[in-house]
Amino acid sequence: TSWCGLAAALHGVRCILVDRPGCGLSDPVVGGPPRDLDDVEAFADRFLSDLLDALGLERAMVAATSYGGLLAFRGAAAAPDRVERLVEYSWLMGAPSDSAPLSARLGAVPGMRSLMTRMPMTRRMVKGALRQFGLGKAIDSGAFDDDMIEWVHALLRDTRTLANDVRSMPDVVTPLRGVNRDLLLDDELLARLTMPVLFLWGECDPNGGAAVARDFAPRLPDAELVIVPGAEHAPWIDDPTTCVTHTIDFLLRGSWPPERAQTGPNGP
Repeated sequence: TSWCGLAAALHGVRCILVDRPGCGLSDPVVGGPPRDLDDVEAFADRFLSDLLDALGLERAMVAATSYGGLLAFRGAAAAPDRVERLVEYSWLMGAPSDSAPLSARLGAVPGMRSLMTRMPMTRRMVKGALRQFGLGKAIDSGAFDDDMIEWVHALLRDTRTLANDVRSMPDVVTPLRGVNRDLLLDDELLARLTMPVLFLWGECDPNGGAAVARDFAPRLPDAELVIVPGAEHAPWIDDPTTCVTHTIDFLLRGSWPPERAQTGPNGP
C-alpha cells in the first residue's frame, strides 16, 4: 500500500491500514457488490462502524483519501460518536470535482466496464492510469518509484482488485460529466461531522485542486485546511514532510492516551 511510508513516520500513533473489500487479498463485499448509487451510499454509511466493530474498537481516529474519503465521511456522519478525529488527504469522492480520469469515464460506458476488467494490464497502461488519477508528479520525481509501479501492476494483474473495485462502484462515474453529482455530500450530512477534521489537500490535484478545497472545507463545522503546494492527488507521497508534520500535530491533539488507532479506508 502507498500508505506504508506515511504510517511508518507517524511515531506515537498506532496505524491500522485497511483495504476496501475486494482490494488486494481481502474478500469482496459480503452479499455481493452494490447494485446502484443507493447501495453505494448505504455501504459507505455502515462500512466504518462495521470495521470498528470487527476490530473491537469503540472509537478511532480515521484517515482517508479519494474513494476512501466517501467511506470515511459518510461513515463518520452516520456514527459521529465513534470518530475522534478525521484526516482527509486531498480530494475525496463526494466533494465537487474538476474532472474525472478518462479511464474512469470510459469504464462507465455500457459494455466497457466488463471489457476493462478482462483486458490484460501492461506496465505502460498502469503508469498511464496512475498519471490520470493524479500521481504524475510522484512518478516523475521518483517518489512513486519503479518498485511501487510494479506493485500496482501486480495488484491489477494477479488479484481481483480491479474487477471488484469496478463492480463496487456502479454509477459513481458517468461517461460525460465525470463523478456523479448525486454522490455529492450535502450540507446536512457535513453538519453532522462535528469532530475535528484536517484536510491536507494537493494544490494541483486533477480531481479537484486548491479552489475546490477552499470552497469545500469551510462547509464543515470544525475543519482545518492545509493546501500542500505543488502536490497532486497523493500529497503524502509528493510532500511527505509536510503531511507527516501536520498529521502528527493534529492527531496528538486528541484526548486519547499514547496508544491510538488510525484507520484508513484505502484509495488508489
